Amino acid sequence: MGRQRFAAPYMWGVVATGAAILLVSLYRLPLARLDAPLLILALLVVAVSSNVVIRIPLVSGGITVSDTFIFLTLLLYGGELAILLAVADGFCSSLRVSRRPRTILFNSAVMACSTFITAWALSGCCGSIVELPRAGYTGGFIGAICVMALTQYIANSGLIAAEKSFKTGQPFSITWRAFYLWTSVTYIAGASAAGIIAKLIGSFGFYAVTLTAPIVVVVYLTYRTYLKNIEASRAQAEQAERHIEELNHYLSELKRAEEERDRLFNRERQARNEAEAANRIKDEFLATLSHELRTPLTSILGWANLLRAAGPGAPMGARGLEAIERSAQNQKQLIDDLLDVSRIITGQLRLDVRQVDLAQVIADAVEVVRPAADAKRIQISCECDPALGPVWGDPGRLQQVVWNLLVNAVKFIQEGGRVMVMLGHFDNRIRVSISDTGPGISPEFLPLVFDRFRQADGTSTRAHGGLGLGLAIVRHLVEAHGGTVAAESPGVGHGAVFSFSLPLPAVRIEAGEVEPANRMLESRRGQAAANSLGGLRVLVVDDDEDARIVISAVLRRSGADVKAFASAGEALTALPRWRPDVLMSDIGMPNEDGYSLIRKVRALTGEHGGKVPAAALTAYARDEDRTRAIAEGYQMHVAKPASSAELVAAVATLAKVIV
Repeated sequence: MGRQRFAAPYMWGVVATGAAILLVSLYRLPLARLDAPLLILALLVVAVSSNVVIRIPLVSGGITVSDTFIFLTLLLYGGELAILLAVADGFCSSLRVSRRPRTILFNSAVMACSTFITAWALSGCCGSIVELPRAGYTGGFIGAICVMALTQYIANSGLIAAEKSFKTGQPFSITWRAFYLWTSVTYIAGASAAGIIAKLIGSFGFYAVTLTAPIVVVVYLTYRTYLKNIEASRAQAEQAERHIEELNHYLSELKRAEEERDRLFNRERQARNEAEAANRIKDEFLATLSHELRTPLTSILGWANLLRAAGPGAPMGARGLEAIERSAQNQKQLIDDLLDVSRIITGQLRLDVRQVDLAQVIADAVEVVRPAADAKRIQISCECDPALGPVWGDPGRLQQVVWNLLVNAVKFIQEGGRVMVMLGHFDNRIRVSISDTGPGISPEFLPLVFDRFRQADGTSTRAHGGLGLGLAIVRHLVEAHGGTVAAESPGVGHGAVFSFSLPLPAVRIEAGEVEPANRMLESRRGQAAANSLGGLRVLVVDDDEDARIVISAVLRRSGADVKAFASAGEALTALPRWRPDVLMSDIGMPNEDGYSLIRKVRALTGEHGGKVPAAALTAYARDEDRTRAIAEGYQMHVAKPASSAELVAAVATLAKVIV
């Protein structure tokens, strides 16, 4: 819209200028020179020439063949009468292409302005215009014809091109060159014909004007032929553009096909490399397995042969039995690791989930590893957060995780090194980290450290044995408990830190309890609360099965009638029928979270449970989480892990039972 907004002001400016020129011409009109030949010229312009309009392609305009008569009037009668005739021509020819008043006035004004400029230029260069035909075919006369043709052409096409340029938004030079440059020849032909006919009228009378007919026909045919050529060129250009677009589309499709081919080739090459790497790892694993199994067998067979040859009571008997037992244990551990990997791969690994004291698990694992650590003068220290309660898990598998990490540290660390075991909270999870002062891990191998059959040194000259399964088993066991593993190392020679984290239990039950899922706190307040929920209906919603079991057990132990569901949809179905006294829901759940659940509950009527007191029992424990839970419609926010007493107290408070 930048250039288009100037189109209307420009047109009205030209109209105002043309009106002024017309008024001046009328004022200075030489009435004495009005005669019958002038009337004939006017009729020719209005009735014939101005009605032969050829439309210009791509713009709302056209050109006429009346320039010859306007030039002839200018040479015979002067500028004032030529301006009047030009205005009449512009008015009549405009009616052929448009009915808009502004367009008609603008075209008439353009003819007035261009004819005025031509008359002014001609009189300025050659003196009296009407005297020019009487001077003969001199150089001055020919020069005057050229000035008349070029001035009229430049003024007329320039004023029109400027208006089209504003409307289309194209530069003036491009518009003028595309639509009006080719009309110059017709102005030159019209001016030349007018000069010749003016001479003939001077010699033979006004009847010589009939000679303009073939000239008008020639100009008209020239216009038509040229416009047809323009249209043909435009059609060819459009066809060429279509061909270019089709070619570009073909090239794009070809490029896309090449990219797809390259992508498939790269994928195939990557798959081949991965297959070759897997095959290489398999071969290395089988060679390592053979070595690790044959090594203890060699010791067992060797000592068995020595003991048989030495006979009973030989001094080396105790030493030999100890070596045989140690080798058998190593072989048993290898077989156990292989069986664990097989169970993990086939999805047959089973966990005996119960309440586990992680601090005790760590202490037991340290005691198992301590003899090996003492043999290398390795110091093992532990730091455990005393405020941590038990977690849910398989105690044997969790001890296996800690034991594998400790054995891994002790195996690689040099004599006199240190191992630090830490247990604490980290980002709303329970985290166990084992750091050592060992040889560290290279940045290249660090991302692969938990992969199966991966070893930093897989050569025949490696300093440490093993199948490369221990850390892979650690990762799978921790993930089976809903946790994550991580390995960090600044680099070779700077030690390493192996850690795993487990989710917090939904309900924290004190470690001193004998039956953690079925007892409350031993305090008097807890005992009072344990019997305070009799007759209350509590609807529990949590996607974690272990959490549902523990929460339900604690509340039932306190006398509540509990129904537990794994999803918000199930809870919404049961709520209107069962009409619980208290709703207790987790927040983070798949498909539909606790926020969506409470919004739908609050949308229900009171008769269908829409006003049931509700608590959000969630591991999202930030202040903003608490604020949002209350804003969404919960009356209470309880952060996981919640103790038994806190859980019962929350239900009792919501049900308005005094504890």
